[in-house]
Amino acid sequence: MEIRDKIVVLLAGGRIVQHQDDTELTDEELYALLPDDVHEHIVFQRWSSQPVSNYTLRMCGELVNMITSFVHDQGARGVVVTCGIQALAEISYLADLVWDLNPPLIFTGSIFNADSPNSESRLRLSQSVRAALSGSCTGKGVLICIQDAIYSPADVLRISNFNRGGLLAFPESPLGVFSQPSGTYISLRFPRHRYIQKLTQPLARNIPVLMASLGENDLILRALLDNKKFEELDGLIVSGLGDGDVPSSWVPLLRKILRAEIPTVLTSRYPDGIVQPNENYEGSAAQLLEIGLISGGMLSPYQARIKLAVALASDLKGEELANYMRGGK
Repeated sequence: MEIRDKIVVLLAGGRIVQHQDDTELTDEELYALLPDDVHEHIVFQRWSSQPVSNYTLRMCGELVNMITSFVHDQGARGVVVTCGIQALAEISYLADLVWDLNPPLIFTGSIFNADSPNSESRLRLSQSVRAALSGSCTGKGVLICIQDAIYSPADVLRISNFNRGGLLAFPESPLGVFSQPSGTYISLRFPRHRYIQKLTQPLARNIPVLMASLGENDLILRALLDNKKFEELDGLIVSGLGDGDVPSSWVPLLRKILRAEIPTVLTSRYPDGIVQPNENYEGSAAQLLEIGLISGGMLSPYQARIKLAVALASDLKGEELANYMRGGK
C-alpha cells in the first residue's frame, strides 16, 4: 500500500484498537472512528497484536526500525502508533532515545476497549492524527498523545491502571493541547534537549531491575550471583531507597558484579527521585558511586533500564557511558 506523504497509523496492539473480546478493529471500523477529512491522509499498518507483557526490548527496537523505514525509505509524512497503555511510556521513551528524523512520531493508547461505554478510541486516534498533520509536532522527537494533550515520553509517569488519570505528566507541563470544540492542536513549548544515539548492534537482552525496600535482605542479589546465568547479564539497575541508598549487605555483592565489568546503574525508587550522595555510610548512594556504580541521575529505574540498553547497543563505555546515563532524561 502506498504510504508516501501519508500518516501511517501503526497498530501495535492496545485496547484502543481492540474489541472487548480481544479481536482487533478492522480497517473499516477504524476509518469510522476518524473524521472524514483525515481519511485521505492516513493509511493503516499492523504489527504484533500480542500483549505488551510479551514484548522484549529487541522487539521494541524492531518496531522502531519499521517506523524509521516508513519515514526514511517510503516517505511517510508521520507515524501514529497504538499500543498497550501499560507500557506506553516505556516503548515511546525507547523510541525517543534513537529517533533522529523530523516527521512526527506519536504514541497513543486507552485504558478502555474500543467498543466499551467509556472508550476514548475515537478521541485519542483523532487527536493523534490531527497533531501529526498539524506541522507543529515536526522536529520535536517522539511524543505521547494522552488526556487531551501532547507530552514528551520522559515526562510521562504511569500511576494507575483503572482510571482516566492513569498517566500523569510529571513534573513538566504538556508540549501542546487540543482546543475545544474544534480539536485544533495548539503547541505550547519545545521539549528539552534529547541525546540521540545511533545503535550499532541489537539492544541488550538482560538488564534486570533490583529494587530496595524496607527490611530487604540480599537473597535476590545472592541468587543472581550464584546462578550460572550470571555471565549472561548485560547490565544491572539498582533502585535504591531515597537518594539511592541500599542495605549494607548489598555492598560486597555489588563489588563482585562490578569486578565482572557489568555496567551497574544506581537510581532512586521514587517516581520523581534523583540520586544524591548526601551522606556517606555503608550502602549509601555516596559509597555506591565511589565504588563504581553509575549514577542514573533523575532517571526512573525503568527509564534507566531502557537507556542503558540503548547505550550498550551504541557501544558506549567508561566515562562516555557514565555521562550519557546521568545526562538527564
